[in-house]
Amino acid sequence: MQSRRRQSGHHRSGLTIIEVIVATAIFLGALGVIIQIMNLGDSARVSATLDAEAALRCESVMGEIVSGVRTMVPVSQEPFEDSDRWKATVFVEDGGGDSLMKITVITEHSEGDAIPNSSFRLVRYMRDPQLFVDAAMTSGTDE
Repeated sequence: MQSRRRQSGHHRSGLTIIEVIVATAIFLGALGVIIQIMNLGDSARVSATLDAEAALRCESVMGEIVSGVRTMVPVSQEPFEDSDRWKATVFVEDGGGDSLMKITVITEHSEGDAIPNSSFRLVRYMRDPQLFVDAAMTSGTDE
């Protein structure tokens, strides 16, 4: 009798096809989520790199204007010397005070003619440099 019970009993030694399909589906779902997270991380890394470079390029242009290396004139979408993908725009406006100028520099990165995928804006108020030139000229003629 005991041999008969063993033959009719449900003794399993492997996995059913349903268990294999469910395990494969769970594995593929988890793999898809992991790939999406990796793509999101890579996109965030590229965006952060472009944002940091936009800030540095913007500060560089502003530094050139403040130091007098670059003239304080409006410029629209001027490409940088080292890359056509980066462009600088400069706005020069009245700052609201006596000989005060408002300088706005915007740097943008774009692939071709597409919408910029990174940009940075920097605003600074400074005295009109012409004021110092005029003062130096008048003091030089007084002697």
